[in-house]
Amino acid sequence: MHIVEFKKLKKGPLNMNHVVSSKQEAILDLKTSEKGFSFLANGKQGIAAEEGEGLLTLKTPDKTTFIVVKHADYGQLTWKVPKKKGLRRKKHYTATLETFSPDKEYKLQEQWVIFEIQPQDAILTIDSTRTTIHNGRKQFYLPVGKHGWLAEAPFHQAEKDTVELTDEGRQIVKIALQPIYSYLTVKTALEGCDILVDGQLIGKTRGTSGHLREGTHRLFVKKDSLCYYDATFNIGWKEKKTIELTAEDLHIRDIHRPITTISAVAANDSVVQDTMTTIKAPVTIKALDDFTSIWVNRELKGFGSWEGELEAGFYLINTEKDGLESRSTALWVNDATPQHVELIAPKGSFGMLNIQSNEIGADVYINGRLTGTTPIVVKDLPAGSNCEVRLEKAGFFEAKEIVKVVGNDLTHVKMKLKKR
Repeated sequence: MHIVEFKKLKKGPLNMNHVVSSKQEAILDLKTSEKGFSFLANGKQGIAAEEGEGLLTLKTPDKTTFIVVKHADYGQLTWKVPKKKGLRRKKHYTATLETFSPDKEYKLQEQWVIFEIQPQDAILTIDSTRTTIHNGRKQFYLPVGKHGWLAEAPFHQAEKDTVELTDEGRQIVKIALQPIYSYLTVKTALEGCDILVDGQLIGKTRGTSGHLREGTHRLFVKKDSLCYYDATFNIGWKEKKTIELTAEDLHIRDIHRPITTISAVAANDSVVQDTMTTIKAPVTIKALDDFTSIWVNRELKGFGSWEGELEAGFYLINTEKDGLESRSTALWVNDATPQHVELIAPKGSFGMLNIQSNEIGADVYINGRLTGTTPIVVKDLPAGSNCEVRLEKAGFFEAKEIVKVVGNDLTHVKMKLKKR
């Protein structure tokens, strides 16, 4: 028997499981599927071996320069540590313990496993080591035995399981992550109309929304200056909802011209005079607090609350505070009935960037600010903003790219680093 492939494991975000808690000992992982070994540090101090999946974990004293390995079938091995100062405390090392006996059949100690994952840019964690997936496929050469894995992707439900490797042949693990966002498809009988969900255009005549959160949303159908449909709808988690609007569902309504009524007044029982009387309704609008501004059709009405009269017609009302704007609330004024509107708190529309690179562990800067290392999903970026994404890594030229953030969605950014 002999020990090969010795190396020191590095600390970092992709190897957090290798951070040693003991301050007085070193950790050595010996990859082997065999059992029945005994170990002596520096030939005199016994070392207990903790059995894991396809490996033995040894805690050795600081500055251990050689280890004596004994086994009833394979004999004895005195292994000199390649490091000049031996195994140092607070460090984590790994090596492969190979065995051979003429009376025992040789078996593979490691085996290939291939992961095929959808979506193709998912992130895979196997044995606590995190890695990105390119083109939906990734392969690993791992010790024979069981290995735990976790597959994740934004807007998808994470999955985790184990894979057991044997010496009989490579394993292929196929994973299809299920989306957790909902979608709405709208079909109308009106050619060329604009279909809007929560104020965002999703198509003409027919359209499918982007990612929608579970809950209540508002659907508009408009053409030119006319509104044909205005209603709210509910959508469930992971639901693929379809709304079909027939001619009977679509009613013309001018969203700009005030509604008027005609009253006939008789004069001397022979003359009829037509007059146009504009309908107005008393309206009360209340915001979250006295520091929140109230806007009606983009016209500032006041702060905290507003009372007044609005002519018959269609209005979009929203609030603003500290640079944030609420989602618009629609208001129809059809007659003189008093209206009361409670407005939601202003919220920013945010998006996310899924940043990947040909090099794992590159520093990621967003508008000059360090946010992490590749691969990374950067959250809570203002929608509609242009972000400068910069990657840096020792030995490589830096890479830059300007990316526009899409609200309530994920933008994929793939950048390549070139060696110096």
